[in-house]
This record gives sequence, structure tokens and C-alpha cells, in this order.
Amino acid sequence: MSGHLLDPSWLARLERLQMASKRAASGSQAGLRRAKQLGSSMEFADYRSYVPGDDLRQLDWNAYARSGKLFLKKYLDETQLHVNLYIDCSRSMSHGQSGKMERAVQLAAAFGYLSLCHLDHVSVYAFDRQLVSSVRALQGKSQAPRLLGYLAGLSPGEVGDLNQALRSPGAVSGKAGISIVLSDFLFESGYDKGIAFLQAARQDVIMVQVLAREELDPTYQGELRLIDSETQQAKEVSLTGPLLEEYRKSVRQYQQELTSFAYGRGISFLGIEAEQSVESIVFQVFRQAGIIR
Repeated sequence: MSGHLLDPSWLARLERLQMASKRAASGSQAGLRRAKQLGSSMEFADYRSYVPGDDLRQLDWNAYARSGKLFLKKYLDETQLHVNLYIDCSRSMSHGQSGKMERAVQLAAAFGYLSLCHLDHVSVYAFDRQLVSSVRALQGKSQAPRLLGYLAGLSPGEVGDLNQALRSPGAVSGKAGISIVLSDFLFESGYDKGIAFLQAARQDVIMVQVLAREELDPTYQGELRLIDSETQQAKEVSLTGPLLEEYRKSVRQYQQELTSFAYGRGISFLGIEAEQSVESIVFQVFRQAGIIR
């Protein structure tokens, strides 16, 4: 994965956000879920940089005297959340000029980083038709380099199968929490059984579909030989205006199917275009959808 996963210019803004969960956080350690007042334990949790609008009463003036920089010393007595990030690494995720997988990895980096800044537990699972790799139970901002290093090393793998992958040993956390699935959801075997399995494991599921612009609105014309990026099966087609319009209609219908499935199960679903900037997705789309706040 090339370049910065997260733009350093808006990391401070990202630190102020947090995951919005329908489930109560659980555990015995102090986490940084935002509260209206300081926790009663007064146990030190972490520092973060001051951002205009923060409560000046929480500034650490001793740190300012030493460094000349403003930091907030956090003591909030709340319990931590378990955040699980599932990244589709199947071959189809490499499709598109911008790269669907690259955008999915960057979004996972944003979710993971803001969660670490609030002392939540963060686990990441990469999958195709099985669990490919994982990094688990990271906690605290000091673990951000490990998170980003792991994400930067991911690459597209084999044919995808969400239902099968989530049945892999160790693929689902035993702790209740949030599970975010970042995928194009283009699986021959479907997705419903895998998502239901996550919900049965007490997960507040968020489905984020990442598609390339050319998948949503292709502009190809003429006689072409199309090759499936996962199965490598080829098909000769004659692309005409009416055929392309029928394709676009099918894409819209599938997205509506995903939306209806999610709504029926109380799941959040968002469709993302890979060409959208990470900043606009995080600070506008995700916030407006109430996934982060």
C-alpha cells in the first residue's frame, strides 16, 4: 500500500471523533468514551493534542510548561469498546483506477486510529475465502504504528467468500462490540449468513460497500472480452447503450437489496465510491450516517 494511509494534516480532528455504538461498552479498564464529566476513578488514561473547542479545564499546564504545546490529560472513567475491522482482500477489491482495497484499508486505518485514541480495543481481520491474517486487541494511541504497519502490508488475495471466511477459526471475537465489514460485497455465495453469524456473536454490524466508479457507471463501448477478476472466466460481449443501462439498473437493485437486508436486521449500511476522498468519507459521510460522532 503506497503513501500515507492517513493524512497527518487532519489527525488531530480525527482524534476528537469516536465510534457510535448501539451497545454499551463493557470491561473494567478506563476507556475514553466521551462523557459529560470527569470519571470518578481519576486514573490517568492518555494524552491528546489540544484542538480549538476542547474544554480548557482539561489542559495539562505542566506539559505545556515543559514542551510549549497544549495537551489534554484524560481521566474519563468509562469502559472500553471492542472494535473489529474486517477487510475484504479478495481479488475483486483490486479493481478500479483508485483501488477499492486501498480505500478500504485507509478507512480501516481511520476507524482504528480514532478508536485507539479512545483506548478502545481494536482488532483487524483480513479475509478472502478464509481468514488470511489478523492483528488483535490493540489498545492505546501508542499502538497506532503497529496498526498502520499491519494495514500497509495487506494485498489482494484469492477468490472471496464472506460466509466461509467468517466461519474460520478465530475470525469472530468472543467479546460484544462493533464489527465493520469493508468490502465490495461481490460474493458468488452471498453475504447474509456471514453477517448473521457476526450478529449472533453480539456484534453491532456496519456494512460498508466500496465500489469503483467504473463499476457503478461504466462507459465502455463496442465489442469487448470481459474477464472476471476472481475466477478469470471470460465472456465476449457487445456493449450497447441499452445493455449498459440494464447493467446500471442491476447495480442499483443490488445496492437496494443490501440496504433492505441491513435495515431488516438493524444494521448500518453505506455505499462508498472508491474515488471519494478519505477525508470527505470520514468527516462527512460517516458522521452524517451517525457511525462516528
